[in-house]
Amino acid sequence: MTTKHHIILLASCLMALAATAQEWVSGGLRYRVVVADEVAVAPWVEAGTSRYADVVIVPETVFYDGQNYRITTVADSAFYNSAVTEIQLPNSVTRIGRWAMADAFDLVSVTLPLHLEQVSCGMLAGTALTSIIIPEGVTRIDDSAFEDCNLLHTVFLPSTLTEVGDYAFDGCHSLFEIYSTASLPPVWMGDDAMPSVRGVDLVLADDRALKAWRDDELWGQTDRYSLWVSDNDVPSFELSCEPWGDHWNSVELGRNLAYRIYGEDGYMMAMTTADHYYLPVGDHEAEYVIVPTDGVNDSEEIMPVTVKAPVAPSDDLENKLHHPLIYALGGVLHIEGDNHGTWTTVYDMYGRRYYERPSVEGQIITLDRNRVYIVIVGNYVKKVFL
Repeated sequence: MTTKHHIILLASCLMALAATAQEWVSGGLRYRVVVADEVAVAPWVEAGTSRYADVVIVPETVFYDGQNYRITTVADSAFYNSAVTEIQLPNSVTRIGRWAMADAFDLVSVTLPLHLEQVSCGMLAGTALTSIIIPEGVTRIDDSAFEDCNLLHTVFLPSTLTEVGDYAFDGCHSLFEIYSTASLPPVWMGDDAMPSVRGVDLVLADDRALKAWRDDELWGQTDRYSLWVSDNDVPSFELSCEPWGDHWNSVELGRNLAYRIYGEDGYMMAMTTADHYYLPVGDHEAEYVIVPTDGVNDSEEIMPVTVKAPVAPSDDLENKLHHPLIYALGGVLHIEGDNHGTWTTVYDMYGRRYYERPSVEGQIITLDRNRVYIVIVGNYVKKVFL
């Protein structure tokens, strides 16, 4: 990234540090209140290092201090220079901030929300992405959004895209195919959106679009782009679906260019090029439909995927399980032992709910001190003074 971009990033980080909004950590993510009932995923940095790592699945809502919050934003620099490898964002998110995932050097796949409004400045710059889908509804890809993504080889552009910012794809030396459903090409808003890119196949929906892109002064440069119409031939592959943690099933993707994923209600819940998509385990068996696509045309075959509800333990098994060890130490609530994949709920002595999420072994660090709490893990109840 250029010096100019580092200066912009530093300024945005300083602004974030100056903010005085309420923040807390829950489920491995740090949240910041945006408005009364909405929160952003915020940066979580300790000793100069981001705490975020590995696979990150952001939920649509989070419960804290007796209130449900909707997650609508990923803050500026939220995952900047972190060790995350995959990020799956919910459709409740409409804004992703500047440099939000930049320089996360191990980040190989991202599923963006369907209701995203804009790809912000430097959003995924310097990552290890190999492919990305920009969802329908996005009208602008801002400056340096994918700069120095030198492994990025496939990009899907939406029909709604009208502007591409300066150096948006600069340094993407592996980029060799772009798919677009747009009838008209987007305008470049700076000197050059991809100055170092050559030999790219532009795959379009029909002959009319092909003519419009070919006649464009920028996209019609034959030394940089070869324009084609999609051949409608999208293969289908078998998928595997395995439990991942207590509350998700991981669907192994990656054989096809991209996939559309439909929920129980028949509505599309995601479009992704990720290697995996994580489906929630609910209180009943749920069937999802996955359709291979090239972004322009879909496969004629669909692949149903069933996610089963968790099996309740029998009385015999319940009697053999050890109760979790619950205790307070140094202002932190500790829960150790086999929590059976049930839920942890924490109330104060007045019945106000302070915490609720699927139970895991670990710590709860968001509770106020000098209070008595009632902690419920599954059917086990413990009173503690923090």
